[in-house]
Amino acid sequence: MLAKIWKLAYIKPTVPVFGKLMYKIRVEATTPEQLNISYLPVNAQLQVESLPLPIIILEGIIRSSLHRIITHRCTCRDAWKCKNFDLNIGCIHIGLPTAEEDITVAHHASVEEAIAHLHKAVGAGLVPFIGHVAADNTIWNVSPDRPFTTVCFCCPCCCTNYDYYRYLPPSAQDSIHRLKGVTVTVDRDQCVGCGQCVKVCFTGAAGLLDGKSYCDEALCKTCGLCAQNCPQKAIRISVEDVEATVNELLGRINNDVGGLPVTSYQELRSN
Repeated sequence: MLAKIWKLAYIKPTVPVFGKLMYKIRVEATTPEQLNISYLPVNAQLQVESLPLPIIILEGIIRSSLHRIITHRCTCRDAWKCKNFDLNIGCIHIGLPTAEEDITVAHHASVEEAIAHLHKAVGAGLVPFIGHVAADNTIWNVSPDRPFTTVCFCCPCCCTNYDYYRYLPPSAQDSIHRLKGVTVTVDRDQCVGCGQCVKVCFTGAAGLLDGKSYCDEALCKTCGLCAQNCPQKAIRISVEDVEATVNELLGRINNDVGGLPVTSYQELRSN
């Protein structure tokens, strides 16, 4: 039922009546109080770490969590019966309030199960985001005064954020935060100007200039889809100071969720 209802979230503002209604709902659901998320590029090159950035961040949080669940399916992929990615790779919810989630829609997972699920999702090429999504309390029937951390694994073909982002006003778009300290660079000698990065960029940050790819960092949300889909491997996502990037992310999310199990890079690495 949720997957069928979820299709309403893809109705564009140009559609008569229902489009305007859905636009209002989407904007109200993406205020700073309702949404605070960041994408974690699976292809980020780190100066001092050998693990992908999502693994570094999410493993530490999972290991420290008091409770965690894995939804049985990804609602976005389930809605569209995704042919490109496994619709059974669902979201991970982290925090003691997730103990309220019903076993008919979610699996109450051990630390080991959640970490294995994380590796499966990242290995499949799905892009995770982490943060506070207030609407999830309603969707997954958790008390509204008990926020938890949401980790979704997004595919470019079905993700509602990717699909609807460009229709949102700037104030709503700002609820998806660019990771600080992450840089997107293009090797212009290697780039052939095929435009694949432009096709997959949901924010409009990727473009072509003089037949070569470029990234407008003011628009970029560091999802890494451009690098992931570049056939020439000409795009590089890099994080110079992993500790500073992680500390900013955890501090920002913790202010909304109100109690992440870890709040610093050092705590992540000690688990």
